[in-house]
Amino acid sequence: MSAPKMHPFVTILRNCILILLSVNLLGCTLFKEQQAEPSETVLPAEVSYLLDVALKAEFGGSNNERVKKWADEMRVYLSDTVSTELQAEFTAIQTEINALAENFKMVRVEEPSLANFLIFVSDGETFAQYEPNARPLIKNNDGLVWIYWDNGFNITRGSMLVDITKLESLDCQKHILREELTQGLGLLNDTFDHPTSIFHQRYTCFPSYADIDLALLELFLSNKIQAGMNSNQVLAALGY
Repeated sequence: MSAPKMHPFVTILRNCILILLSVNLLGCTLFKEQQAEPSETVLPAEVSYLLDVALKAEFGGSNNERVKKWADEMRVYLSDTVSTELQAEFTAIQTEINALAENFKMVRVEEPSLANFLIFVSDGETFAQYEPNARPLIKNNDGLVWIYWDNGFNITRGSMLVDITKLESLDCQKHILREELTQGLGLLNDTFDHPTSIFHQRYTCFPSYADIDLALLELFLSNKIQAGMNSNQVLAALGY
């Protein structure tokens, strides 16, 4: 028996369907390629570090993940009975910070009554008598900083400790002075990133800023970063 013959119209229709199906499949492939998910923006290292250091805190439960900054100048009292080496180190830190800042200024005052930030180069108990909130942290730390801010996250006052009863090395004393004074600007968190950074979590005695610290400080002390900003506002202010 001979096979049934297919009508020419049916053959044409079948070919058309196959062609349309091929076009649709090709169209779907092209559509998927065009709809590929966009890659996330890769932030510069200093911007990522700024978010970690400025919007979080190593200690304290009321950080709120907002930028804290000094609205007025930071008036620092450091007793002139402190060693000449640490006094010289304070002047060096002060000079570096002021050179990086746009409007902020750190000044040294001669009397505690004129200060809004006190540096204790002493034992922990002396510091705890002035700042009782810090007492639970003194036993396990060679240095501490404690700051206060208003409802707008403007820092209003603070104090810090360099516990010289625990720190025999001059380099370590200088490091703690630099670290806690810098954190007193509002940069309250330590991380495990950047081992030579002043904000590194593990114990170090580097008596200077790392390059990443200088880049971070220049961003933080610019007029672009304002007290009260959250992470999205910080990124927008920096163009990300």
